Amino acid sequence: MTVVHMIGNAHIDPVWLWGWQAGVDEALATLSAAADRCDEYPDFIFTCGEAWLYQQAERLRPDLFTRIQRFVAEGRWFIVGGTYIQPDLNLPTEMALRRQVRHGQAYFQDRFAVQPRIGYNVDCFGHPALMPDLLAEYGYTAYVLGRPGPSQMDIPFAAFRWRGAAGAEISAFRIVDSYAYSLPDLRAHIMQAMAQADPALGHTMCFYGVGDHGGGPTRLQLDWILEHRTAFAGIELRLSSPQAFFDAIAPYHQSLPLVEGELQHCFPGCYSAMGDIKRAQRHGEHLLDQAERAVVALSSDPAERSRHLAKIDAAWNDLLFTGFHDIVAGTATPTAWASCRAMQGRARVMGEEVVLDATRLWAHRALPPSHEHRIIVINTDDVPYDGFVECETWMDFELWQDRFLSTIDGLSVPFQQVQPDVTHRVPRLLFRTCIPPGAATTVLVRKGPPPPIQDVSCDLAVSPTLLANSQLALRLGPTGITGMAFDGRPLLSARGISLQLRHDNTDTWSTATDRWTESLSATLSGGTWEVEETGPLRAGVCMEHRLGTSRLRWTLSLLRDDPRVFMRLEINFDERRTLLQLGIDLATTPVRRIDAVPGGTVQRPLTPVEYPVQGWSRLSQADVEMALITQDAYSLSADGRSWQWTLLRSPPMAWLGDTPPIDHGRDTYTDQGVHDLRFALHIGTTLPDAALNIAARRMAQHPITFERTEGIRRPL
Repeated sequence: MTVVHMIGNAHIDPVWLWGWQAGVDEALATLSAAADRCDEYPDFIFTCGEAWLYQQAERLRPDLFTRIQRFVAEGRWFIVGGTYIQPDLNLPTEMALRRQVRHGQAYFQDRFAVQPRIGYNVDCFGHPALMPDLLAEYGYTAYVLGRPGPSQMDIPFAAFRWRGAAGAEISAFRIVDSYAYSLPDLRAHIMQAMAQADPALGHTMCFYGVGDHGGGPTRLQLDWILEHRTAFAGIELRLSSPQAFFDAIAPYHQSLPLVEGELQHCFPGCYSAMGDIKRAQRHGEHLLDQAERAVVALSSDPAERSRHLAKIDAAWNDLLFTGFHDIVAGTATPTAWASCRAMQGRARVMGEEVVLDATRLWAHRALPPSHEHRIIVINTDDVPYDGFVECETWMDFELWQDRFLSTIDGLSVPFQQVQPDVTHRVPRLLFRTCIPPGAATTVLVRKGPPPPIQDVSCDLAVSPTLLANSQLALRLGPTGITGMAFDGRPLLSARGISLQLRHDNTDTWSTATDRWTESLSATLSGGTWEVEETGPLRAGVCMEHRLGTSRLRWTLSLLRDDPRVFMRLEINFDERRTLLQLGIDLATTPVRRIDAVPGGTVQRPLTPVEYPVQGWSRLSQADVEMALITQDAYSLSADGRSWQWTLLRSPPMAWLGDTPPIDHGRDTYTDQGVHDLRFALHIGTTLPDAALNIAARRMAQHPITFERTEGIRRPL
């Protein structure tokens, strides 16, 4: 006999083919219908997660919320997941995933006196190896997922053990067929669940109820289940909850098939579509993390600290919502994006306000009065900062002339003037500084003549065909970087590093493929490099050109005595059904590939399959390693010597390949318009994970700089 635990649920997408306002309406309607089913069917149990859904009922339907509280207390309503929303799991940072759990669990504990112990992400597009470790850390014992499906990843049975990268292990269940089922006759759905059931367990789950736009179990479905409880040989249908199922199979946990590491992958188009939403999400998460670091380091007053942290929590709620899998994955309707951007913007402004308040209050308390023009640089990180800082300084419309930088002890600070954001007498300075963790340093702007400066050796060489220092030499040509040598060793093939456009006629999700196989539509050619900076601290070149119908500016720079290439790509993307890729063609085939993912790293094969990545990817050869670090691109393939990063992608929005009954050919495409992408290519004999993680974090969390001009005699 196999007990089929019938799990009544309603998958609710707060944003997908509709905006968030319709998401609120569907949430209220679904929760109300589920409460009615609880009243009508004494044995019915409703399963539902996501704190955001319950917040809508609490805010707009307090009568309904009170009913739900009663059903939860009676065991008739089972809360799963414990997160704020069902997030994407590839694109958000580890800190965002932790926040999902912390905010959700705190809400459910406060409102319902429960702490969900079953993780629940049934509709996201892959699961990182971090998840079992993170869930176990927060007291979870089990996990329910929907993707990747059987055609994307082979798992022997629906129930299995899942072991994380750090060794934690939880029970897991992959939903068979779908989390949503709207037909009243559940026979076929149940038989599919039975086909994936492990007969040795005697238990499996079958999820039913109208979903995606909400709805939940129907009366017809419940009547059918009750009528057919024992209608099938060897099967008992039981109205149940995920907790009851996992309790039933707990004695068999060690005999379940073991799956280790990440559960990938699913729908690679989700890794790159709507790049502006992804970048705003990633940089917003880092901003809020840096704001919290600033508060912890600088706010000594308990009331002040509490006020700042509460504001950060509120800002996180916006980013937790936009971390929803159909938002940050880029698969929602065109009409939803304005509100999603506004939510990300609201979180950003709140984070910026906290950073400003914490740093300026600290400056007023901690910095002595001075008539000097000061540049304050704060390292909010928990490791020392030793690197370059850029800042613009206000000179009352005066030219820089003979001004110089110094420490508060009077020692000259080597600096370089670089191009400012505006042209009207606002100098932009580049200088190096060393700051302990959670500390600050002061650099003074002074009038000359400057004191004798320590010798600043310059190993930089730059021309329209060459960018080099003592460790790296880049050959430049009309297609991009045509050659690169590290300590004299060639690293690239003749194709070098370039930009390319590739046809892409897959749908928004790319549901039918795991790789990009269509032909190239254009490759960068005919460009000319111009020298922008010549040192002494940094040298750089720039190419302005067109690729397809898109205008781009590609900037390369090297720091003195530093084996890193900094790349910036500004592009006004004007392509449709097309991928923009950064192609790196190596001189020899790597022996090992490591990709950073949320909360850690994973070793992956050299394959044309597209994988999500977070922060960096490293390829190793016998005596040299290369790592590309970025917070602005999120997927790649590494097939032999070809390292392809997908930067932008432009299918029609929320398009599954179909044509509506009324169609005038007016589609809206993703990733149109201006994008600003930054990369750092690190090269060395060894590139440790920890160092790359710090470098990736610092690409989004620069030292905080501001001018301190209170009390000085003006003009400067």
